[in-house]
Amino acid sequence: MAGFVLPGRPVADIGTDHGLLPAYLVVTGRVPRAIATDLRPGPLEAARRTLRAAGVEDRVELRRGDGFAALRPGEVATAVVAGMGGAHVAELVARAGQALDGVGRLVLQPRGAEEVVRRTLAALGWGIVDEALVADGRHIYVVLAAERAAQPPALSEEDALLGPVLRRRGGKLFRRYVARHRDRLQEALAGARRARDPDPGYLRRLAGQLRILEEALADEERRDVP
Repeated sequence: MAGFVLPGRPVADIGTDHGLLPAYLVVTGRVPRAIATDLRPGPLEAARRTLRAAGVEDRVELRRGDGFAALRPGEVATAVVAGMGGAHVAELVARAGQALDGVGRLVLQPRGAEEVVRRTLAALGWGIVDEALVADGRHIYVVLAAERAAQPPALSEEDALLGPVLRRRGGKLFRRYVARHRDRLQEALAGARRARDPDPGYLRRLAGQLRILEEALADEERRDVP
């Protein structure tokens, strides 16, 4: 996430929790100052201890607030939202309003439902400029960076599900990511079919998404063929 933050300009970490990211960004000199927000007093106190230990209390301002409500327009160049469910990340961005004025880049790390985040960004006129997959034990996390687009970006079903940049890059970790997504969809589709009164539209949507994932895995296998 730190590598996706615009260098040399202020950053906001929305839902900072322990304040590790803004502390790191300031200590390493990637940004001159930061704003760290959280809805609850407990995480803000934990963040205060982190900042004190890192010696950057004078360069990271802590604020209590819900989502982007604690920000004023034009304060930061990058806004980070990390470690929350994808639907919640999308909701926070969708209702940010004028707080995003002056923000040139969003760095988002949703925990699942990445396609909801990508669709929301596209609907709001943000284009995805970079993405990364990070493996931590058995977990695979998605980090994406988005910037305002001059033209509303077109987002295909494939790009929404798998990420436009991730699809282009491919690779072993991408294959693991797609395979896990496919396995979850297979379970969801099987469960939906067992329902007493299955929804035909929902079944068609799941089946269509499953085909996309299977085709992506087949494309990745073809890349390895000499």
